[in-house]
Amino acid sequence: MRIFVVLSLLLIAPLPLLSSPHSESNWQTIYDKLRADDTRLAFQFLQQQVNSLEPGSERIYVGATLARTALALKESKSLSSSIQYSNDISDEILKHIVSGLFFAHENLYSQTMDEFKQAISKAYVLDEPAVIATVELFYINVKISLANYVQLSHHIEEVERNVQKMNDQFWGVNSLHNVKALNANFNGDHAMAIEMYQQAIANTDYEANKAPYYNNLALTYLDLGNFVDATKYLKKSLELREQQNNQFKIALTMLNLGIVASRASQYDEALTWLDNAYQLYVEFNNAYRKAYTLVQKAKVYTQLKQTTKATNAIDQALSLISVTDNINLITDIRIHAAENMLTLGNVDEAIQQAQIAHDLAKSVNDKAHLIQSLELLSELSAKLGNFEQAYQFNTKLLKEKEKLNAQKSMQAMIALESELEVTAQQLENVRLEKSNNLQQQQISRLEERQKYQAIIIVFSIVLLFLTLRGYSKHKYRAQHDNLTGALNRSAFVSRVTRFGAPALGKKHGLVLFDLDHFKQVNDVYGHPTGDLVLEQTAQLVRDFFPKTTLFARFGGEEFMLFIPNLSDVELHQLTNQFRESLSTHEITNEMKKKLNVTASFATLSYQNHLSNLDKIYSKLDGALYDAKRSGRNRVVKA
Repeated sequence: MRIFVVLSLLLIAPLPLLSSPHSESNWQTIYDKLRADDTRLAFQFLQQQVNSLEPGSERIYVGATLARTALALKESKSLSSSIQYSNDISDEILKHIVSGLFFAHENLYSQTMDEFKQAISKAYVLDEPAVIATVELFYINVKISLANYVQLSHHIEEVERNVQKMNDQFWGVNSLHNVKALNANFNGDHAMAIEMYQQAIANTDYEANKAPYYNNLALTYLDLGNFVDATKYLKKSLELREQQNNQFKIALTMLNLGIVASRASQYDEALTWLDNAYQLYVEFNNAYRKAYTLVQKAKVYTQLKQTTKATNAIDQALSLISVTDNINLITDIRIHAAENMLTLGNVDEAIQQAQIAHDLAKSVNDKAHLIQSLELLSELSAKLGNFEQAYQFNTKLLKEKEKLNAQKSMQAMIALESELEVTAQQLENVRLEKSNNLQQQQISRLEERQKYQAIIIVFSIVLLFLTLRGYSKHKYRAQHDNLTGALNRSAFVSRVTRFGAPALGKKHGLVLFDLDHFKQVNDVYGHPTGDLVLEQTAQLVRDFFPKTTLFARFGGEEFMLFIPNLSDVELHQLTNQFRESLSTHEITNEMKKKLNVTASFATLSYQNHLSNLDKIYSKLDGALYDAKRSGRNRVVKA
């Protein structure tokens, strides 16, 4: 019956494909209809279709799509006989792409990159915009599937640049919208991602073919902390993928449903989805997906206080990733493992995994994972009380973020230069013209030497001013927390220990406080809301306490205050008033959800000059623990 349907659709096609290789193709209309009904029907159609096309961009697109579909249906063995390659350079490109897709499916990173680099190199030699756009588009999709977002924006711009050169419609428009949205999400631009997915959905004729866009739209809402819409769109995607009988994509959607349920604290439902996804990945023998699913299960077990199960799941996940050479994926799993080990209280093991992730990310210049690992290492070092080490990791973190911003700026310049299409001869002409202008300017300078000397002096003064201002900014960043603007621990300790003795009859006060149940805020509302809580808490401190107060973030949700020249009673009253102000302060997040937070406080007064903060911090930390143990949202004197 399936073969009959395929043949029937072929017979009703109004024109043969060869007569219109670059127009909106008959094969795509038929393929879209079949894919909406059943992925296997679409696969059988592509098998018949690929060899009817002449070598070129359209055959590359059809052949690569056939390969991806074969992998999803576990039909890779039949693919070797499906495509009859010629000696044409276009077919050489197709052969590299098909091999690269197979290697990517097996998580063999270096082989995947080698095949696609050869395909891209030959595509640029051929110099056909449709071929270059097609090859670049499949390369982007493979990089995303292997968790590699390095220079993704540049490749997307290459696709768009070549599409603009084409005279006819590009068949990969929706796929381009999808990868642009995925890249926007990676860079934190959720609004652009939603816009791209909505465009792709609007451009798709058949409802069933909208499944991947609903899936990815759901993940965008998950990033925004909107679990209701995330679940709604994922279930819609799952229903469509079950209709298409695409088991590999069904497993992916179930995995995502498990992650959403876990983030929404629906742990039983999360385990059900994750178990179902894991069983499908066992059938596909996909090591990375199995490992990733196990880490997600470990997070659920941790929340359910099932420590043994959580530890076993992490150990099993780490044993699986040794079968792949994809450093990006291995790094991703190790970071997830470190985060969960931290939650379990296994700080030493968490540091070990975070350090491995850091070294791997550094070895391949993976900026995104390098930044994540440095954030983890800084937090973990602070947990162990190694604040000097935490400070060093935080300093490296700032440098890597600055490098990432500089890299993005450089990519933008490269893209602009590509768009201008300046030839070597044009550059030479520009240089000659510039040289002539310089000679004329030198003659003018000789006549007006005094005027230009004055300009140079003024410029030098401005440059010195800018240099000093840049130094001040760098010094500020080195001493302050990026998120809250509060001092970091090192800067705080340095300033407090340099502070003189209090005024006659007065004391200096120290206040240590920690936000209550802050982890629940991150888990329920998402990390953007957690960051908002920390920022608004810091602002309340600055608005409430005297201007002479020193304020520092000691790590995570823990803060320290130094308030000079006041009595014991004044210190307690002031701290308690702030506690009440904080507890009644209403915070509204981006999703218009309102919440209140409380904090536990420890206070201590002293009269003499303070040369060392360690002993006093220990006393304050003990009093803070008593405040937490006795019910939270209170002030305890150390």
